[in-house]
Amino acid sequence: MNFMNSFDTVMTDCDGVIWFGLGEVPGVGAALNALEECGKRVVYVSNNSTRPTKDYKKKIEKLGAKFQEENLVHPMVAIIDYLNKTNFKGLIYSFATECANNLLREAGYEVLDGPVGKVEENHEKILKSVNDGAPVRLVIAESDLNFNLAKFWRADIYLKHPECDLIVGAYDRRIPVTQDFDIPGQAPIINCLVGSLPAGKRPIILGKPGVDLGEILMSRYNIKDHKRVLFVGDLICTDIKFASNVGFQSLLVLSGGITRERMLANKDTTAIPNYYADSISDFTTLIRSL
Repeated sequence: MNFMNSFDTVMTDCDGVIWFGLGEVPGVGAALNALEECGKRVVYVSNNSTRPTKDYKKKIEKLGAKFQEENLVHPMVAIIDYLNKTNFKGLIYSFATECANNLLREAGYEVLDGPVGKVEENHEKILKSVNDGAPVRLVIAESDLNFNLAKFWRADIYLKHPECDLIVGAYDRRIPVTQDFDIPGQAPIINCLVGSLPAGKRPIILGKPGVDLGEILMSRYNIKDHKRVLFVGDLICTDIKFASNVGFQSLLVLSGGITRERMLANKDTTAIPNYYADSISDFTTLIRSL
């Protein structure tokens, strides 16, 4: 009972927590509904901006849970919140998916992207194309499934301007496909861009595990006490690290990218979960027992 009374808001990752790969995590819908019936607010915090909102809605409702768009946050949603909050005015260069860039444009921002498609293998022509002198004042580095070296050069050139800042979205080091197989995430690519920033510049990180994302969430949901939030995730280096960075309570679930053995072998003392469970579905059993 003390545990359930220790938080008002449940923020949960999606991939690996309420579904994993192409399958569902059994009993998730009932658990999410039980949490809301107990008066807890459930917020979905994903690092995946490549999935349209309608797809999140469809997947969550298929689980039998309720979906409200205002309770979904992924990096591009957080980025738009930040731009609105800071009253940003200016031209943006974004390497991200078409879906994510369209969200920026729909929010009223002027966005450059590309080059797209096959790039001619000629250094002089590429440099002439990307060194266009456009008055870009913000570069957004997000998950881009069509990333190429020309986009990296273009972003780097814009960021040399003293008034051009960098916002980073999804910042996963590895992305699990199964518990035994993972692939590189966006972080290794973005780290190259961060490493080339002029002295004195730092990126604003609005994806997990960035502290800046935590500030957006606290403001968006009018949360006064970090400790009244329970963050549920399946990855130590992304979800649990984020909760630790921000000051949220954390619950690691073993339904996604981490096994119990790997959890116990974790050596990162800055990313130790407060609790762990087999699945977020265990909330149903816990609530019924109260």
